[in-house]
Amino acid sequence: MSVESCTRFLRVAAEDPRIRQQMKALTGVEEVIRLARADGYDFTVGDLRAASAKIAAEAARRQAAAPRDADARRDVDDRRDVDDRCDVGDRRDADRPEPAAGRVYHYEYDLDELPGFAPIIDELPRLKIKPPTVDLARFHEAFREEDLASTSLAPSGPEYRAWRDRVAAEEADDAGGAGGVRRDFHLINLDEHVAHPGYDDYLAAKTRVVAALEEVFGAEVRFSGSMWYPPSSYRLWHTNEDQPGWRMYIVDVDDEFADPEHTSFFRYQNPATGELVTLRERPRMVRFFKIEQEPDRLLWHCIVNPTDRHRWSFGFVVPEHWAERLPERS
Repeated sequence: MSVESCTRFLRVAAEDPRIRQQMKALTGVEEVIRLARADGYDFTVGDLRAASAKIAAEAARRQAAAPRDADARRDVDDRRDVDDRCDVGDRRDADRPEPAAGRVYHYEYDLDELPGFAPIIDELPRLKIKPPTVDLARFHEAFREEDLASTSLAPSGPEYRAWRDRVAAEEADDAGGAGGVRRDFHLINLDEHVAHPGYDDYLAAKTRVVAALEEVFGAEVRFSGSMWYPPSSYRLWHTNEDQPGWRMYIVDVDDEFADPEHTSFFRYQNPATGELVTLRERPRMVRFFKIEQEPDRLLWHCIVNPTDRHRWSFGFVVPEHWAERLPERS
């Protein structure tokens, strides 16, 4: 196990089409380590961090040493001169439109109605796994009613901020809470469970789904997360602002909801109005929304499964032009 072994693997992964495609399906560090071991590379999480930093530093040095094109340099300098003279930077900020109250912040489809999604539907049974390495008894013990109740509070409001600050203080005093369990993340990240017999089939299915989605969108697609929400699970308010761009989530459950008013749901706060918008869910649906970084555009959102159904969601980073490849929504 060594940094050298990891560095070799990362260099091969950047060049080998098979491994590069598999890497698009990975979201967890343990997944990367397992994939590398299958190809004869052995390293630890620490080795991976060190190797990644080494490669990034080498790339930065190469970029800094590369000669700049003289015309491009003059163009940049000319633009800076114009900006300085005309205060363009300030004007750009002033002209940037504010979030509009009537803006659409999400788009939803039935999975079965989307052209080109038949291969993804075929893979769903291999994606919707319940790894035997998950300790469900311990999982259910970590449930907190007050945490679930926080999803009904507006994240911009004083009541939520007071609750959040109190929880943060409790976790700091408790060195991470009960057994180090994340209170904001009461669900199962499937990609953290790689030591079970079904993982290889699961990874193969993920890789095929990436390829199928790239056919649909005509551009690169990457997994951003694979989550299993057992009964009474939730992901508390968050923004993902450090990972901007369009997201697509495929959502499914293990059975129809008996009551259409009692389902799992996705909730977000409208950045323009502060309104809490609750989106009830149904089997085999697809949701798109955009993650932004500007403070006045942050999309605070949470996910709750208060039912006795099992819910799965599979997230993807999709290209900006995704809507051009799908039917229009009214």
